[in-house]
Amino acid sequence: MSGTARNLLACVLAALAAWSMPAAEAPGEDESGGWYVGAAGGLLLPGCGNSLRRAAEVSVRAGRYLDEYVAVELEGACAPNACSRDGNGALSGVAARGVFHLSGIDFYDNLFGCERFDPFVTFGAATRFGPRHAFADGSHRTSTGPVAGFGAFYHLTDSLDLRVDAQAMLGADSPCGLLFSAVAGLQWNFGGGGE
Repeated sequence: MSGTARNLLACVLAALAAWSMPAAEAPGEDESGGWYVGAAGGLLLPGCGNSLRRAAEVSVRAGRYLDEYVAVELEGACAPNACSRDGNGALSGVAARGVFHLSGIDFYDNLFGCERFDPFVTFGAATRFGPRHAFADGSHRTSTGPVAGFGAFYHLTDSLDLRVDAQAMLGADSPCGLLFSAVAGLQWNFGGGGE
């Protein structure tokens, strides 16, 4: 098994282990332990160190709240027309990460006078898959590394949120450099969770 496949398997297993843990309940609250699904669209913005150009990107995600302010999620993403020096090809990937809501910090509560606004940060690991030579002039088809980002929810209803994310992934196992993405979409919460 290659190092990239081992890293991807470790990410998926860590996320599944976190999902299977019992959710911690806040005192007097039954809002923890909720699940969510979402979809988003936006742009893949490659940084220096690879031969890719900007591309449209779509993603889907599923996650679970461990408590009122912390969730774990898996995301699948695809940029169907990513361009490199060798032509067009689909660039896809998966990520496992934690989502940490800042609304639990007093400074961010009711930020801008709007309790529906809910900023967050994310940390995790991701793998991207592409055609030959997508990430470098060598034969690298995959890139795996840490991913971090920030974003915000706007709670439209108790179950439906508008979500905006910006992320950066560092290709640690290939000469990929940085991959940035900016997406916006909807998230549906069920079974509690979130604010």
